[in-house]
Amino acid sequence: MVTVTANNKVNPASADTATKSLSEQNFGKTTLKSRQRKFDLKFLLTGNSGSGKTHFTSTYTKGPIHYYMFDKGGEKTVEKLMGNREDITIDNFSSSAVGFSDFWKQFQTDGKNNFFEHLAENSGLLVLDSLTNANQKAITEICKKSGITPSGIGKKLDMKLGMAPPHWGQLLNWMTTLITALQELPCAVAVTVHLHVLMNSDQEVVARYPAVNGQFRQLLSADFDEAYLLTTQGTKRMIYFTEKLSFEAKSRSFSMAHATGITLDQLVDAYLKRGTEIK
Repeated sequence: MVTVTANNKVNPASADTATKSLSEQNFGKTTLKSRQRKFDLKFLLTGNSGSGKTHFTSTYTKGPIHYYMFDKGGEKTVEKLMGNREDITIDNFSSSAVGFSDFWKQFQTDGKNNFFEHLAENSGLLVLDSLTNANQKAITEICKKSGITPSGIGKKLDMKLGMAPPHWGQLLNWMTTLITALQELPCAVAVTVHLHVLMNSDQEVVARYPAVNGQFRQLLSADFDEAYLLTTQGTKRMIYFTEKLSFEAKSRSFSMAHATGITLDQLVDAYLKRGTEIK
């Protein structure tokens, strides 16, 4: 408390003490300070097939890249751009014989082996490509283990064989557990996902969402630092950082609306330098 003398003058020493005391105590709150940036961003890259999602991740050259590949043939895009690089690795889960649990076991093993710390220490990038097909593998496994495999081609539809609310709840749990685990990794992570288009009865586009099931598609982008929409027009590759084409893209790092033909290297350079635009 500041001391006031009989002449109504503030005692400077008392004022300094009060200011210092408040500064030191800070009411038990954490002071927000600008920290030195490192490449540990979590990206959600959404777009139609062929929009350049995998292509964009493979333009990162500042550290190793590891792919959890769920999209059949996705590795061909990486091979096209990798040249003589020897720091790109892959776990391929695209085969129909491989289940979601097989991926999850590998993911946990990689965690125990400090693989993600290795990526972080070497400015590496982990890519899950794509969440859409990982989600589909989870559905297939839940159906199979629950004995509710849908009727095959040419067979009569049996309504009792469909997924019930508890099955969809299990799927949501699996997917949110996966995303939470990815968010907590020490390294940078890019998750690709295909685009779902929602139309009304007049075939007008109402919204575009990540192509995963139910409530999860609406919650997904909230968990990421960066959620971009990628499009391709001819040879022109566009990345949107704000809402576009009824898709709620966002960026916590950049103020620009969109960019054309950029690489992930350029984006990372801008981020580390605290730039709000990518040049």
